[in-house]
Amino acid sequence: MMSWVALAPPLLATLALLALLGAPVSLALRLRGYASLVVGIAAAFAVLALSPILASILGIPWSPIPPIAVSFALALILLPLRRWVGTRWQRPSRPHRLRVPLGSAALGGAAIAVALVMSMKSADAISQTYDANFHLNAVRQILDLGGAAPYDLDLAAPGQSVFYPALWHGLVALVVQLSGASIPLATNAVLFVVCAVVWPIGAVALGRAVAGPNARATLASGIVAAAFPSFPLALAGYGVLYPNLLSTALIPFMLVAVLQLLNLGRARWSDPLPPGTRWLLLLGTLGAASLAHPNALHVSLLWCAFPVLAAVLRAVRRRPARPLAIAGALSGALLFIVAIAVAWYIGRTGDNPWEGSRGPIGAAIDALGSTPRLEGHAWPVTLLILIGAVLAWQRRRLRWALGSAAILALFFIVAYGFPESAWRTLLLNPWYNDSWRLASLISIGALPLAVLGATALLAIGWIGVRRVLAATGTPPRRRRTLIVAAAAGAAFLLAATQGAGAYAGVQYVSTKYVAGEDSQLLSPDERALIERLSDHVPEGETLANNPWNGGALAYALADYPVLVPHTGGTYDPRITEMTSTLETGDSQACTIADELDVSYVLDFGTRYVFKNTPRAEPFEGITDVEDSPVLTEVDREGDAVLYEITGCP
Repeated sequence: MMSWVALAPPLLATLALLALLGAPVSLALRLRGYASLVVGIAAAFAVLALSPILASILGIPWSPIPPIAVSFALALILLPLRRWVGTRWQRPSRPHRLRVPLGSAALGGAAIAVALVMSMKSADAISQTYDANFHLNAVRQILDLGGAAPYDLDLAAPGQSVFYPALWHGLVALVVQLSGASIPLATNAVLFVVCAVVWPIGAVALGRAVAGPNARATLASGIVAAAFPSFPLALAGYGVLYPNLLSTALIPFMLVAVLQLLNLGRARWSDPLPPGTRWLLLLGTLGAASLAHPNALHVSLLWCAFPVLAAVLRAVRRRPARPLAIAGALSGALLFIVAIAVAWYIGRTGDNPWEGSRGPIGAAIDALGSTPRLEGHAWPVTLLILIGAVLAWQRRRLRWALGSAAILALFFIVAYGFPESAWRTLLLNPWYNDSWRLASLISIGALPLAVLGATALLAIGWIGVRRVLAATGTPPRRRRTLIVAAAAGAAFLLAATQGAGAYAGVQYVSTKYVAGEDSQLLSPDERALIERLSDHVPEGETLANNPWNGGALAYALADYPVLVPHTGGTYDPRITEMTSTLETGDSQACTIADELDVSYVLDFGTRYVFKNTPRAEPFEGITDVEDSPVLTEVDREGDAVLYEITGCP
C-alpha cells in the first residue's frame, strides 16, 4: 500500500486546482453552504472548458495561468451582476449547512475510492485497454505543443483539423505541470477525483434536490452514489472512457439546476440558488460536460424529458388558468423537442456494428438487477429503487422521476437486447451503439428513486432506534437519537449496497489493469524498457512501433515520438508500407525509414490489445524480427526489444 503514497501530490494538485478555479465564482455570487460547493465545482470545470479555447486564440501556451486568469476574470464580471444573479450574505438555515452533505459525499466517495484501489492495485497502473494509448499520449501532446483546445488534438489525424473534446486531457496536463507527476500518476489522480469527489458531490446534490435537505435524505444520497457499480467504477475500466466518465459525473450538477428552474421535487428548498445562478449553473455545466464528451447533451435531454413534461402539465392544469404561463410552457416544450431533434441529427458518431446479445428480457433483467453488463445482480440496490418508485408514484409531484429512470433503462435494453437495425442505430448512434456506455447511464436515472427508497428505510430505522431507547429508559434526545440511527442505518445500507454489485465491479475493473506477462497492452517488461529508452536513444528520435501492443506508450511514458500513437487513426500511408516489410531489408522500406527520419524500432511481440486482430497485420514487419538483416538489437527486457536500423544502405 505504500506505493499509493506517490498518488498524493497529483491528487492534492487536482483538488487544489479545482478549488482555486471554483472558489472565486462562488464567492462572487455570495453563495453559502453546500450550494457554494456545487456551483464551485461546476464553475471550475466550466473554466477548464473555456480557457483552452481562449488561450489558443490568444496564442498563450497551456498552463495553470490561463484557467486561473479566466476564473478571476469571470468572478470580476459577476461581482457587479450579483444583484441579479447572486444572493445576499446570509447564514444558511440548518438543512443547508456544509458539513452534513459534505460528510455524506465523503462517505460515498470513500467507498468508491476503496473499490478503485482494490481494482487498480498500484497508483501508476495503466489501463490495458484500446483507448489508453490515445488518452495518455494526448496528454503528452498537450504538454509538448502547449495547446489543449478541442481542435488542437490531432493525435489520431496528424495535420488535420478535427474536433475532439479535450477537457479531460487538458486537466491531466495541468496536474502533471503542477505536481511533476508522471502521466499515468496524474491520470489516475484525476480519475480518483472525478469518481470519488466530483461524482458523489453531484449525486448528493441531486438526491437532496429530489428527496429534500433533511439529514436522512442527505445521508442516503451519499450511500447511493456508491451503490451502482456500472458508474463510475465500470467506466474506469471499460474503454478506457475517461472523457465519457467525466461528462457523466458532471451531469447531476446540471440536473440540479434544471429541477430548480422547473421547481420540481425539493430542489428550491435543498440548496437554493437565485434564478440567475440557476441559469449560470445549467449553462456552465452543460458547456463543460459537453466539452468533456458531447454525449452529456444527449443524456441530459433524455433525463429531462419527463421533468419538462411534468412542468408543462402543471402549467396547463393550474386553476385558475394562466394563459401566459401555459403559452410559455408549451413554447419551452417545443424548443425542447427541437433541441432533441438537433442533438440527434448533429451528434452522429461512427456506426459500430455492436449488437445486443442478451435479448430484450435478459437485458431488462440486467437493468433491473442494477449491474448491467457485469456479473451477478445487486438486488439490495434494486429494492431501494423499487421502494423509491412506489413512493414517487404516490407523490404526484415526483412521478416524473419514474420516467427519467425508465427512459435511460430502456435505451440500455435496446442496446443490449436487440439486433442491429436502422431504428436501433437511429436511437443509439450518439453512443456508438455501445451498450457499455448506456449501462453507465442507468445510475443517473435510478439515483433519485434509490435515494427516495433509502431515505424511507433510514426513517424507519430512526423510528425504531427511538422506540428502543424509550423502551430501555434512555432519554430519547433528538440529537443523540439521530446520530445513533444515522450511524446504524448508514452502516447497514452501505454494507448492503456494497455487496455483490461492488464485487462484480471490482472484479471487472481489475481485469483491465492486470500488469503481468499476459497484459493486453503494456507488460511490465515493455514498461521497464520504455522507461530506460533515454539510456540508448538520443532525445527527440522518433520510434517505429506497433500500436496494437504497448509500443505507442513510449510517447506518454518517455516523451519519445512514435510513428503511430493510437490504434485507430489516419496516418501517413508510408508508415505501414515501411512497417510491413522492414524486417526483410526491402529497399523501399529503408528509403521510407530515412524519409520519416526513423532509426529505432520497438518490437513488443504479438500480445495485442485486441487478440488476433487483422488490423495489426501492417505492422508484422517490425514484430518478432530477431532475424532481420537490417535491425540490430540495442536493449532487451524479456520479450520486449529495442532495435536500431543499421543495415539499410
